[in-house]
Amino acid sequence: MKKITLITLLFFSLTNLFAQEEENLQNYTPSILFGKGDFEFKTFQNYYTQTRSFETTSSKGPAGERQNFFTSINQFLYGINDQINVGFDVWVKSTSLPNPAGGRTNQSGLSLIGPKIKIAPFKGLSRLSIQSTYLFPVLDDQENRAAGTENPFFFFSHDRSIWLTQFFYDKPISDKFQLFFQQAFWYAVVRDSFRPENYLETQTSVFFSYFADSRWTIYGMTEYFPTHYNDVSQSGEFATNWFVQSGLGLKYQLIPGLIETELLYTNFWLGSEGNGAGQTFNLGVRLINQK
Repeated sequence: MKKITLITLLFFSLTNLFAQEEENLQNYTPSILFGKGDFEFKTFQNYYTQTRSFETTSSKGPAGERQNFFTSINQFLYGINDQINVGFDVWVKSTSLPNPAGGRTNQSGLSLIGPKIKIAPFKGLSRLSIQSTYLFPVLDDQENRAAGTENPFFFFSHDRSIWLTQFFYDKPISDKFQLFFQQAFWYAVVRDSFRPENYLETQTSVFFSYFADSRWTIYGMTEYFPTHYNDVSQSGEFATNWFVQSGLGLKYQLIPGLIETELLYTNFWLGSEGNGAGQTFNLGVRLINQK
């Protein structure tokens, strides 16, 4: 009983201590770099599920039994100084698809890992930053195309390396409202894939945040994500496949100045023919250590 009491008292003491910190995690958008010796760890769980696909740009039709794709993105970022941060990503994936022979086929594993660097190129524009990450595939044959594989052509994940370059910018509108913009370039370096040529994907995202108080943030987002590759001709072509997703999110500072939690729901409401018309359920936890 004494141990429980001591742990409880320690927890509330720490909570009160961090509540007095001047730093507010709402200030630390992806645009902002960390100072020397500060660091961030974030884990973001993304669960995408679908039973429908786009028959036309805005109309949806059945796509067979439910398909589920789970991605756990784990990120670490360390401040060299307030203009250069470095870190790494670890991506874990799990896929569950219907098996033509009956039942379901499942596969999980460590999919991608790689280093990253983030810079603020203009000292006078602290809310503009560029982040570059190179992700290497860990598992072999992630599309199960090799001869003799246990589950032939089961799509666990794209079999590729990814060079991901992201431009971040946010604009405070008032003490309560903020706009955040992201423009990202995903360059895929393929291995043994159904797309035999390297290709580019671009991602444009806009977030509108409302700070209800110093601990709660409510936001809406919309994202346009085209793939510049024609799967029929197997060649690069502008925006052949694309989708638009929008959603609502909520952030809460569990321990102010230290730990933030996040929930996000999105729905795919526009897309090119044949693309999945599903939805995502997301959970994030972010820890920031400041000197």
